[in-house]
Amino acid sequence: MGKRVTAAVLAALRGRTPGVLLDVPAGVSPLRAGAERLGWRVVGLDLFPRPGFAGVRGDACAPFPFRDGAFDALVSLEGIEHFENQAAFVRECARVLKPGGLMVVTTPNVLHLSARMNTFLTGQRHAHRGFVNEDQTLRGRDGDRLYHGHAFLIDVFRLRYLLSIAGLHTGGLRMGPLSHGSLALAVLAPLVWIASRVIIARGRRARARAGLRIARPEVERDILRLADSPRLLFSRKLILTASREP
Repeated sequence: MGKRVTAAVLAALRGRTPGVLLDVPAGVSPLRAGAERLGWRVVGLDLFPRPGFAGVRGDACAPFPFRDGAFDALVSLEGIEHFENQAAFVRECARVLKPGGLMVVTTPNVLHLSARMNTFLTGQRHAHRGFVNEDQTLRGRDGDRLYHGHAFLIDVFRLRYLLSIAGLHTGGLRMGPLSHGSLALAVLAPLVWIASRVIIARGRRARARAGLRIARPEVERDILRLADSPRLLFSRKLILTASREP
Protein backbone atom coordinates (compact mmCIF):
# COMPACT_ATOMS: atom_id res chain seq x y z
CA MET A 1 0.00 0.00 0.00
CA GLY A 2 1.53 3.31 -1.06
CA LYS A 3 2.01 6.48 0.92
CA ARG A 4 -0.71 8.29 -1.00
CA VAL A 5 -3.31 5.63 -0.17
CA THR A 6 -2.28 5.67 3.49
CA ALA A 7 -2.53 9.47 3.57
CA ALA A 8 -6.01 9.40 1.98
CA VAL A 9 -7.30 6.86 4.51
CA LEU A 10 -5.82 8.78 7.43
CA ALA A 11 -7.45 11.96 6.10
CA ALA A 12 -10.83 10.20 6.25
CA LEU A 13 -10.14 9.07 9.83
CA ARG A 14 -8.98 12.55 10.81
CA GLY A 15 -12.47 13.87 10.16
CA ARG A 16 -13.94 11.58 12.86
CA THR A 17 -13.80 11.54 16.64
CA PRO A 18 -11.22 8.85 17.49
CA GLY A 19 -12.46 5.59 18.96
CA VAL A 20 -11.84 1.90 18.29
CA LEU A 21 -10.76 1.05 14.74
CA LEU A 22 -10.80 -2.38 13.09
CA ASP A 23 -8.17 -2.97 10.39
CA VAL A 24 -9.08 -6.01 8.26
CA PRO A 25 -7.11 -7.63 6.72
CA ALA A 26 -4.44 -5.95 8.79
CA GLY A 27 -1.04 -7.42 7.98
CA VAL A 28 1.74 -5.02 8.92
CA SER A 29 0.86 -1.57 7.68
CA PRO A 30 2.01 2.01 8.36
CA LEU A 31 -1.67 2.87 8.71
CA ARG A 32 -1.73 1.55 12.28
CA ALA A 33 0.93 3.95 13.54
CA GLY A 34 -0.71 6.87 11.74
CA ALA A 35 -4.15 6.06 13.13
CA GLU A 36 -2.77 5.71 16.64
CA ARG A 37 -1.13 9.12 16.35
CA LEU A 38 -4.60 10.49 15.58
CA GLY A 39 -5.92 8.93 18.79
CA TRP A 40 -7.49 5.74 17.42
CA ARG A 41 -7.15 2.41 19.24
CA VAL A 42 -6.46 -0.08 16.46
CA VAL A 43 -7.46 -3.75 16.43
CA GLY A 44 -6.12 -5.88 13.58
CA LEU A 45 -7.67 -9.01 12.05
CA ASP A 46 -5.73 -11.16 9.60
CA LEU A 47 -5.69 -14.82 8.55
CA PHE A 48 -1.98 -14.89 7.78
CA PRO A 49 -0.30 -12.71 10.41
CA ARG A 50 3.31 -11.79 9.65
CA PRO A 51 6.11 -10.91 12.07
CA GLY A 52 5.21 -7.70 13.84
CA PHE A 53 1.45 -8.24 13.51
CA ALA A 54 -0.59 -6.98 16.47
CA GLY A 55 -4.16 -8.18 16.60
CA VAL A 56 -6.43 -11.21 16.25
CA ARG A 57 -5.84 -14.10 13.87
CA GLY A 58 -9.06 -14.67 11.98
CA ASP A 59 -10.63 -15.19 8.57
CA ALA A 60 -12.06 -12.08 6.94
CA CYS A 61 -14.34 -14.36 4.89
CA ALA A 62 -15.90 -15.90 8.00
CA PRO A 63 -17.89 -14.34 10.87
CA PHE A 64 -15.65 -11.89 12.71
CA PRO A 65 -14.84 -12.73 16.36
CA PHE A 66 -16.34 -9.44 17.57
CA ARG A 67 -19.72 -8.38 18.94
CA ASP A 68 -22.21 -6.26 17.01
CA GLY A 69 -21.37 -2.56 16.94
CA ALA A 70 -17.93 -3.04 18.49
CA PHE A 71 -16.07 -0.47 16.34
CA ASP A 72 -16.32 3.22 15.62
CA ALA A 73 -14.55 2.79 12.29
CA LEU A 74 -13.25 0.05 10.02
CA VAL A 75 -10.65 0.11 7.28
CA SER A 76 -10.12 -2.60 4.68
CA LEU A 77 -7.02 -1.90 2.63
CA GLU A 78 -6.33 -3.91 -0.51
CA GLY A 79 -8.30 -6.89 0.77
CA ILE A 80 -11.70 -7.27 -0.87
CA GLU A 81 -10.23 -8.16 -4.28
CA HIS A 82 -8.84 -11.35 -2.66
CA PHE A 83 -12.11 -12.54 -1.09
CA GLU A 84 -14.37 -15.22 -2.53
CA ASN A 85 -17.51 -14.07 -0.69
CA GLN A 86 -17.40 -10.31 -0.87
CA ALA A 87 -21.04 -9.83 0.10
CA ALA A 88 -20.60 -11.78 3.35
CA PHE A 89 -17.43 -9.81 4.13
CA VAL A 90 -19.21 -6.48 3.68
CA ARG A 91 -22.14 -7.63 5.83
CA GLU A 92 -19.73 -8.58 8.63
CA CYS A 93 -18.09 -5.16 8.35
CA ALA A 94 -21.49 -3.51 8.69
CA ARG A 95 -22.41 -5.73 11.64
CA VAL A 96 -19.38 -4.81 13.76
CA LEU A 97 -19.67 -1.09 13.02
CA LYS A 98 -21.56 1.19 15.39
CA PRO A 99 -24.49 3.12 13.87
CA GLY A 100 -22.95 6.08 12.08
CA GLY A 101 -19.56 4.33 12.06
CA LEU A 102 -17.12 4.95 9.23
CA MET A 103 -15.83 2.36 6.76
CA VAL A 104 -13.00 2.98 4.31
CA VAL A 105 -12.29 0.46 1.55
CA THR A 106 -9.35 0.57 -0.83
CA THR A 107 -8.90 -1.76 -3.79
CA PRO A 108 -7.37 -1.58 -7.28
CA ASN A 109 -9.45 0.70 -9.48
CA VAL A 110 -10.63 -1.24 -12.52
CA LEU A 111 -12.39 1.80 -14.01
CA HIS A 112 -9.69 4.39 -14.52
CA LEU A 113 -9.38 5.20 -18.20
CA SER A 114 -6.21 3.21 -18.83
CA ALA A 115 -7.66 0.13 -17.11
CA ARG A 116 -10.78 0.40 -19.24
CA MET A 117 -8.68 0.48 -22.40
CA ASN A 118 -6.64 -2.53 -21.28
CA THR A 119 -9.81 -4.42 -20.36
CA PHE A 120 -11.26 -3.64 -23.78
CA LEU A 121 -8.21 -5.15 -25.48
CA THR A 122 -7.43 -8.11 -23.19
CA GLY A 123 -10.22 -8.54 -20.66
CA GLN A 124 -7.65 -7.88 -17.91
CA ARG A 125 -7.00 -4.68 -15.97
CA HIS A 126 -3.21 -5.02 -16.14
CA ALA A 127 -1.28 -6.51 -19.04
CA HIS A 128 1.74 -7.20 -16.83
CA ARG A 129 -0.29 -9.51 -14.54
CA GLY A 130 -1.31 -11.81 -17.38
CA PHE A 131 -4.56 -13.71 -17.21
CA VAL A 132 -6.13 -14.91 -13.97
CA ASN A 133 -5.24 -18.59 -13.63
CA GLU A 134 -4.86 -21.33 -11.03
CA ASP A 135 -1.03 -21.36 -11.17
CA GLN A 136 -0.30 -17.66 -10.76
CA THR A 137 -3.35 -16.29 -8.94
CA LEU A 138 -3.63 -18.81 -6.11
CA ARG A 139 -1.28 -17.51 -3.39
CA GLY A 140 -1.61 -20.01 -0.54
CA ARG A 141 -3.69 -22.37 1.58
CA ASP A 142 -4.67 -22.70 5.23
CA GLY A 143 -6.36 -26.09 5.44
CA ASP A 144 -9.40 -25.84 3.19
CA ARG A 145 -9.13 -22.05 3.10
CA LEU A 146 -7.57 -20.64 -0.07
CA TYR A 147 -5.74 -17.34 -0.28
CA HIS A 148 -6.24 -15.77 -3.69
CA GLY A 149 -4.41 -13.01 -5.45
CA HIS A 150 -6.41 -10.42 -7.41
CA ALA A 151 -9.00 -12.97 -8.50
CA PHE A 152 -12.09 -10.95 -7.51
CA LEU A 153 -11.45 -7.39 -8.64
CA ILE A 154 -14.53 -5.27 -8.04
CA ASP A 155 -15.68 -2.01 -9.61
CA VAL A 156 -17.11 0.94 -7.71
CA PHE A 157 -20.71 0.27 -8.74
CA ARG A 158 -20.72 -3.33 -7.50
CA LEU A 159 -18.94 -2.25 -4.34
CA ARG A 160 -21.54 0.48 -3.81
CA TYR A 161 -24.28 -2.12 -4.26
CA LEU A 162 -22.77 -4.49 -1.66
CA LEU A 163 -22.35 -1.65 0.81
CA SER A 164 -25.92 -0.46 0.26
CA ILE A 165 -27.60 -3.83 0.78
CA ALA A 166 -25.53 -4.26 3.97
CA GLY A 167 -26.95 -1.01 5.37
CA LEU A 168 -23.98 1.23 4.59
CA HIS A 169 -24.39 4.62 2.94
CA THR A 170 -21.74 5.37 0.32
CA GLY A 171 -19.77 8.54 0.87
CA GLY A 172 -17.15 9.97 -1.44
CA LEU A 173 -14.16 8.79 -3.41
CA ARG A 174 -10.69 9.96 -2.43
CA MET A 175 -7.82 10.45 -4.82
CA GLY A 176 -5.14 7.79 -4.83
CA PRO A 177 -1.99 7.56 -6.94
CA LEU A 178 -2.50 8.94 -10.42
CA SER A 179 -2.59 6.74 -13.49
CA HIS A 180 -0.41 8.52 -16.04
CA GLY A 181 -1.87 6.37 -18.79
CA SER A 182 -5.34 7.58 -17.84
CA LEU A 183 -4.18 11.20 -17.92
CA ALA A 184 -3.00 10.59 -21.48
CA LEU A 185 -6.50 9.30 -22.30
CA ALA A 186 -8.30 12.27 -20.72
CA VAL A 187 -9.83 13.15 -24.08
CA LEU A 188 -12.11 10.10 -23.57
CA ALA A 189 -13.64 11.45 -20.35
CA PRO A 190 -16.57 13.21 -22.14
CA LEU A 191 -17.45 9.91 -23.81
CA VAL A 192 -17.67 8.27 -20.38
CA TRP A 193 -19.94 11.11 -19.22
CA ILE A 194 -22.26 10.57 -22.22
CA ALA A 195 -22.22 6.75 -22.00
CA SER A 196 -23.07 6.82 -18.28
CA ARG A 197 -26.19 8.84 -18.95
CA VAL A 198 -27.17 6.73 -21.93
CA ILE A 199 -27.05 3.52 -19.90
CA ILE A 200 -29.08 5.10 -17.09
CA ALA A 201 -31.75 6.32 -19.53
CA ARG A 202 -31.90 3.10 -21.55
CA GLY A 203 -32.11 0.97 -18.42
CA ARG A 204 -34.92 3.13 -17.05
CA ARG A 205 -36.93 2.90 -20.28
CA ALA A 206 -36.43 -0.86 -20.64
CA ARG A 207 -37.53 -1.54 -17.07
CA ALA A 208 -40.52 0.77 -17.41
CA ARG A 209 -41.68 -1.10 -20.52
CA ALA A 210 -41.32 -4.41 -18.67
CA GLY A 211 -43.18 -3.10 -15.62
CA LEU A 212 -40.13 -3.59 -13.40
CA ARG A 213 -38.94 -1.48 -10.49
CA ILE A 214 -36.98 1.62 -11.48
CA ALA A 215 -34.14 3.10 -9.45
CA ARG A 216 -35.03 6.15 -7.40
CA PRO A 217 -33.72 9.47 -8.78
CA GLU A 218 -31.40 9.89 -5.79
CA VAL A 219 -29.86 6.48 -6.49
CA GLU A 220 -29.25 7.39 -10.13
CA ARG A 221 -27.71 10.72 -9.08
CA ASP A 222 -25.40 8.94 -6.64
CA ILE A 223 -24.27 6.49 -9.31
CA LEU A 224 -23.59 9.30 -11.77
CA ARG A 225 -21.67 11.18 -9.09
CA LEU A 226 -19.30 8.25 -8.86
CA ALA A 227 -19.20 7.65 -12.61
CA ASP A 228 -18.22 11.28 -13.32
CA SER A 229 -15.60 11.58 -10.59
CA PRO A 230 -12.04 12.38 -11.72
CA ARG A 231 -11.01 10.24 -8.73
CA LEU A 232 -12.54 7.27 -10.57
CA LEU A 233 -11.26 8.14 -14.03
CA PHE A 234 -7.65 8.98 -13.16
CA SER A 235 -6.68 7.18 -9.92
CA ARG A 236 -5.06 3.74 -9.86
CA LYS A 237 -6.69 2.97 -6.52
CA LEU A 238 -10.33 3.01 -5.53
CA ILE A 239 -10.63 4.64 -2.10
CA LEU A 240 -14.29 4.69 -1.04
CA THR A 241 -15.82 5.80 2.26
CA ALA A 242 -19.14 4.66 3.64
CA SER A 243 -21.00 4.92 6.93
CA ARG A 244 -23.41 2.62 8.71
CA GLU A 245 -26.93 3.94 8.69
CA PRO A 246 -28.26 4.98 12.13
